[in-house]
Amino acid sequence: MLQKEEKITIVLMVMSLLVLIIIYFGFIAVSPIPQEYSDQSDIYDRVILYGEVVSKRFTYTGNHLILTVDSNGDLMKVFIPENNGAAKVDQYVDKADTVEIIGKVDEYQGEREIIVSDPKDITVVE
Repeated sequence: MLQKEEKITIVLMVMSLLVLIIIYFGFIAVSPIPQEYSDQSDIYDRVILYGEVVSKRFTYTGNHLILTVDSNGDLMKVFIPENNGAAKVDQYVDKADTVEIIGKVDEYQGEREIIVSDPKDITVVE
């Protein structure tokens, strides 16, 4: 029969193992290294897009920012929700800037777009 201290030790070890599993699946496994965007990228893939900003505008409602980026001749919409830093991105990204964008592929009204979750995921490159 196990003593009280031994039972507590076992419970603590099991709880520690569960925390490690949650950390792995919640942070490490969910955030894979982004792959360069292509036509083969699937919806919800985490991707990286390089290109030149050809237009920048806010949505009519919601204050979300939409960038149109020319990536090797293909135009891609990039959606930055208001609560994900749209106003901040607007301050440092301008038309004709070359950018590197990390986000998730999604689809809106039948067109693909990349959704950005953090303003740090958009970098102006020189």
